[in-house]
Amino acid sequence: MMVLGLAAMMWAAAALGQDHHHPLHHDFYRHWKDPANPSLSCCNARIETPDGREVGDCEPSKAEVRNGAWYVWIRQTREWLRVPDGKVIRERNPNTFDAHICWTPVRGVICFVPPDTGG
Repeated sequence: MMVLGLAAMMWAAAALGQDHHHPLHHDFYRHWKDPANPSLSCCNARIETPDGREVGDCEPSKAEVRNGAWYVWIRQTREWLRVPDGKVIRERNPNTFDAHICWTPVRGVICFVPPDTGG
């Protein structure tokens, strides 16, 4: 029964897509703090407005470790970006398959939550 529930949740998340993930992670995002300034939130969920503009800075993404450093896929630039060590936050990841990146073209990486690798 648990496997069916997990499969249904994964299907629902995939069906919603990147632009509509905010409701799935809102309770997590609102507590994440900027490692450089713990009094500030580092995450405003990236959503698409009715007129087609993207707003916000945080979304799930692919990530991998290379030579001891995290790299994250930036969808907007279609490239892998090295995550500075000081931007990695140790928060519970709401998704075991993806990392979460809070990023803008102006600010770069604001914060990064690695995937839950079970370690």
